[in-house]
Amino acid sequence: MDKFRLIVLGDVWDVYQVAHRDWMEDPQITYLSTFRPAGLLGQLNRLHFNPRLNRILPLPGKSCWNGYIFRHITDEHLCFLVTEHWLRMESAIHLLPFLRRRYPHSRIVCFTQDMVDTIIDHYTQRPIDLENMRRYADLLISYDTTDAQQHDMLYHPTVFSPVNTPAGEAQPKYDLYFLGRDKGRLVHLVQLCHEAQRRGLRCCFLMLEVPRAEQIPCEGITYLDGPLPYTENLRKCAQSRCIVEMLQKDASSPTFRTWESIMLGKRLITTNRSIRKSEVYDERYISVFHDITDFDWQAVQAGSTFPDGENPYQELIRPASLIRFIEDHLQIQIAHS
Repeated sequence: MDKFRLIVLGDVWDVYQVAHRDWMEDPQITYLSTFRPAGLLGQLNRLHFNPRLNRILPLPGKSCWNGYIFRHITDEHLCFLVTEHWLRMESAIHLLPFLRRRYPHSRIVCFTQDMVDTIIDHYTQRPIDLENMRRYADLLISYDTTDAQQHDMLYHPTVFSPVNTPAGEAQPKYDLYFLGRDKGRLVHLVQLCHEAQRRGLRCCFLMLEVPRAEQIPCEGITYLDGPLPYTENLRKCAQSRCIVEMLQKDASSPTFRTWESIMLGKRLITTNRSIRKSEVYDERYISVFHDITDFDWQAVQAGSTFPDGENPYQELIRPASLIRFIEDHLQIQIAHS
């Protein structure tokens, strides 16, 4: 059986640049992070695709860029893995019919790593068109179990590559680490921080974009005006004993906080009750709580309790796991290291 060459249409977002590193560094896989060429052509592309300009005056011919972007990819046994970064432009570039027409022997897989209803097309300002995706794709995969059931998609969690912890970062500097926006959580985090201090524990809670008038002074909480680079987030995770996750609504799948806990060997303390049904749930590194009254303080002291310090679930979430999933469902073999 001929092996298929994997073409990942990925993302420039720094989170995915870390999560997808296995694919990016694999010489047998082609990873395209952006639709925009370099140099002068890139400036022309930026103008042509500017959403604000196109809402005033829709500029035609955007699909003409497809031939240029894929000019070096020849027609052979190809498997295209298309993420939402590219799907947000589908109404303008008509990428899926282009791939089907130009590469008739290929397989096309669409993988959404956000809730479908929140993936908004840049040009229609509506959620991406699932029925159009079904017309051209061989598989539609969602990262979320509820979304997969609701939209008749397959489920596979997001993937995450191993993280290299800088030397000297392995020793905990903090006991509890949190990163996020307020979304109604600040009051609870202040309570948690006060209780942690009473117990002699150290907190590093980073709150993003909280208006100055709404900030509550508290030792252990730092207010940031803008986003934190993902590499810095990982450094803070590595410096901490436990990662705290407080979801503003019920989730039905693990999040990036879970993957960070797995890859960095940390304990996750989360309000995500559905995680108990996940294939990566294990009481040795995950504690679930509802509010501060049932927060697992003993788990904070214990940290992750695997005998050798290595989390055994790492292989389950690496990018190769999604490749195996696609191979099984399409009955193909994909070349990868």
